[in-house]
Amino acid sequence: MIAAAGCAASDEATQEILVFGPFRLDPSQRRIERNGSTLQLSGRAFDLLLALVRQAGNVVSKTDLIAMTWPGTGIEENTLRVHIAALRKALGDSHGGDRYLSTVSGQGYCFVAAVSRAEQVQAAPTNLAGAHNLPARLRQMVGREQAIKDISERLTAQRFVTVVGPGGIGKTTVAVSAGHALLANFAGHVHFVSLGETGNAAAVPAIVASSLGLQARSNDPTSSLTTFLRDRRMLLILDCCEPVIEAVAVLADRLYQAAPELHILATSRELLRVEGEFTHRLQPLPAPPEKTFLTAADALAYPSVRLFVERATAAGGEFVLTDANASDVGSLCRRLDGIPLAIELTAAHVGAYGTRAMIQLLDQHLNLLWEGRRTALPRHRTLRATIEWSYNLLSEPERVVLCRLSVFVGGMTLDAARSIASDTEDDDAILAIIDGLAAKSMLALNTGSQPPRYRLADSTRAYAQEKLAASGDAAAISRRHACYFLDLLEKVGGKPGRDFAAVAEEFGNVRAALNWCFSDQGDRGAGVALAAAAIPLFFKLSLLAECELWVTRAIETLDETEGSLRQGLLLHTALGAARMFTGQLDEFGANHLKRALELTEKIGDIPGQIRLIDQLHLMQLFVGRFDEALRTAKRGEDVALAGNDFLAAARMRVLLSISCQYLGKFAASRSYVEAALLHPGLDGVVPSGLTLEYPKRAQITLARVLWLQGYPDQAAQMVRRAIADVIAENHPVMLCRALPWAFDVFFWNGDMEDCEGHIDRFIVEAQRHNLAILQMVGEAMKGITLLARNETAAGLAMLRGAIEKLQSRSFGAVAGLRMPLAEALAAAGHGDEALDTIDQAIAHARHCNFMMDMPDMLRVRAEALMRKSHPDLLQAELNLVQALDVARDQGALGYELRVAIALAKLWQRGGRRQEAYDMLAPVYQRFTEGFQRRGLATARGLLAELRPPANCGTFRRTEAAATRP
Repeated sequence: MIAAAGCAASDEATQEILVFGPFRLDPSQRRIERNGSTLQLSGRAFDLLLALVRQAGNVVSKTDLIAMTWPGTGIEENTLRVHIAALRKALGDSHGGDRYLSTVSGQGYCFVAAVSRAEQVQAAPTNLAGAHNLPARLRQMVGREQAIKDISERLTAQRFVTVVGPGGIGKTTVAVSAGHALLANFAGHVHFVSLGETGNAAAVPAIVASSLGLQARSNDPTSSLTTFLRDRRMLLILDCCEPVIEAVAVLADRLYQAAPELHILATSRELLRVEGEFTHRLQPLPAPPEKTFLTAADALAYPSVRLFVERATAAGGEFVLTDANASDVGSLCRRLDGIPLAIELTAAHVGAYGTRAMIQLLDQHLNLLWEGRRTALPRHRTLRATIEWSYNLLSEPERVVLCRLSVFVGGMTLDAARSIASDTEDDDAILAIIDGLAAKSMLALNTGSQPPRYRLADSTRAYAQEKLAASGDAAAISRRHACYFLDLLEKVGGKPGRDFAAVAEEFGNVRAALNWCFSDQGDRGAGVALAAAAIPLFFKLSLLAECELWVTRAIETLDETEGSLRQGLLLHTALGAARMFTGQLDEFGANHLKRALELTEKIGDIPGQIRLIDQLHLMQLFVGRFDEALRTAKRGEDVALAGNDFLAAARMRVLLSISCQYLGKFAASRSYVEAALLHPGLDGVVPSGLTLEYPKRAQITLARVLWLQGYPDQAAQMVRRAIADVIAENHPVMLCRALPWAFDVFFWNGDMEDCEGHIDRFIVEAQRHNLAILQMVGEAMKGITLLARNETAAGLAMLRGAIEKLQSRSFGAVAGLRMPLAEALAAAGHGDEALDTIDQAIAHARHCNFMMDMPDMLRVRAEALMRKSHPDLLQAELNLVQALDVARDQGALGYELRVAIALAKLWQRGGRRQEAYDMLAPVYQRFTEGFQRRGLATARGLLAELRPPANCGTFRRTEAAATRP
């Protein structure tokens, strides 16, 4: 031992001993020993070594080292390099042996060996409370409080816990924090041993012994360790065990059995699998679920988002979490699998790129090279280093299987994994490898799903895909993957009931397979078959725009791949239907439907014909060909009856009922729908396969007729139940199909609150799924509800905008939406504009025979005439009389009451009270229900004003009879 010339401060009070490899460094005595023998160092070299060892694992800059070792002097870096070289020589630091010092180019130096702190043998027991060698805990930890509490409690009760999880999940951080939390429980006797840089399994006992300050007296100090620990109460933390897992398992098992007061906390990417071991699998930080709209406050409820914000802010950028970017941040955290290291590395760059650009970068290719903190261990500097660390610990068969599994997107079942991973290996070997990958945290297993699903973290998957591409096997594995999911979809499609919800979780894999099939390296024939087989899944998930993309590619490829007739039928059908709902009401889409119908007739597929007739009927309604739609529905009924398919015939009668409503034939409409509802299989059933139907379509159709014929209470009750049933299906397209057809009943009854809450969801879903026409209809409905709440300016703007967009898409029923617009304009005092608007609606309705709303249109025209700058009361009266005649001819008592009220008010205004009473009273008296509703209440009040005294008793008796249950 020599006393160092440099004057570093004495540290005798703490009795600190620093241990690394065969060395013990005593700062208070300024002494360093190798295997018990004093090592001769100069004072400056000792100070350098002490400074580096105390910051082991961290890069210490050259400037800081000079300031600590030569304070107040102006020496140059060359002097520092000379002393570092001498220190390396004294320690025996070489490329062929143990490494202690690392030069970080352009930055400084880092002490890379594992360092532990041990109490001096001579230290008094009263000083042992401060003998721990734990690294400093993080100043702030996000989302791990419960994990630390659970680990601490389990460790106290059970003595042996292994924290397991993938790289970057935060195992070391949690273990260190648990150690700090338990310091008092162990009177400070908590010892931390890092094994991450240990490549030699035989050295594990010596490293643990050295960390405890024991002198190695043999090649295997295990006996000395057990003797030393036998009667001591202590917590031993064995960190990063996976490089030497077998040796650690043997040592831990022996120590656990021999030392009853010893508690062991291990961290590893796989279990030690020894007696007494309890597992704590460290989960990713919770992230927001998919397709969730978040405010900033909502997002901060998730620990992954809080960590992201903390690291992004600490990086020195100008990032601020706002309502505008909260959903993007949530998406980033979810895409990063809630892995803290991945979140930290990504958040550090958000200031430079922005959240939206970061999502695009992740979509294109997960950046595995982003650098983290300079002070981090080398394996945690980048995502690539973290994953490569684990990858290099795998056996060659495990690496091969991991790379093959990288072809999966969003997870896989065990059956899928075996099918794609297997090659020449037998099934038992593949199962063992998959099980091993899960045990080593390279694969995550979700046992909560049925069947259980495996998943690679996105970062691991990106790394493994690079390895797969480099191996030359990517094309073969991608073909195998595509064929597996084609076979799966065809099996589901061939089963009775065809429940494609069962394979909804596989959509990411289906999309990936389609991408490969239609790529330059892909298999177009498999792509055509896969696109056709996936159509019901696209419709089940309401992904119609994407469906159009893939079926278009498949149709373009049909001739060159000799696709089958049935595939062509499915593809043409899907393209026509998808285009219709995405707002493309053109001959191109109609021609695809007609082509598909020709193919169904050619092969005698009656269910296929029925589905296509359903879609053609809807297309014709959308474009305003109402007479043609009636003929199409009649054709469908004939086809169904000819094939003795009575359920299909009932479905076609619903279409006939709908067509008759548009044409103003309400008695026929009711007859058709009631006949359809007699079929027991119709109620609430949606046919399997590609369909645009929705539950309760017949009930909503009947509810509309009931209101029009004067039964508002029955209509309201029926439509509320129907919409509740549709919402329970949790299917966006079904909701977007059903709500507009039901909306009129709510509107006619003045029950806007009953459906107003659904409209906002309707618009969001229609926009999300690119259902352009239905989105515009939803915006029109929203405008009408705003007008009903007297929010005139906002309502007029929204309704006008929706009508203009629908008119530009040639939407046929736009005349019905012009009517509430004209009525609102008239009520707001814009009589001239209201008249122009309703005249356009009436002209369009007459042109396409849209007679459903004609009585109300004529009533609104009369209102507009009365509110013109120069009112025309005579023409208004003529329009109301005409409207009354049309309503009576149609049997539309609901509309008749509206018109009669308006005409009675006009006659009352002209002093014709008796005529007004005699006209309105019989209309009112024909109602048997709904007397508390706005229309009938208005009529009752008006009749009370108009009623001659002689008629009071008769009217009261009539009303009382009408209101009796």
